[in-house]
Amino acid sequence: MELTEAVMIIMVTGMTVGIPLLGLTLRFALKPVIETWLRVREVQARGQVSAGELEGLRARVAHLEHMLDRHGLLEHTVTRPVSPELPESLSTVVRVERERV
Repeated sequence: MELTEAVMIIMVTGMTVGIPLLGLTLRFALKPVIETWLRVREVQARGQVSAGELEGLRARVAHLEHMLDRHGLLEHTVTRPVSPELPESLSTVVRVERERV
């Protein structure tokens, strides 16, 4: 057997065995990274809050602060003014007059 034949046998054998092993190694190494990247992009896409939703959340927080202040459960007073029409502008699900424990 000549030197070139020996080199070719080693290269063909190495490629036949090495390429599938390299592919499996890359698959198992990169799969968690790619899945995490896709989840982050999905959460970022879902995380876009519209202006209406943001105003609704602000109204709910203001209402909850008003109710806590009314029952004396706040450690400090609310610095922003709470409008008196705020509880009426919220949905009936949010407007609960009794205190929940």
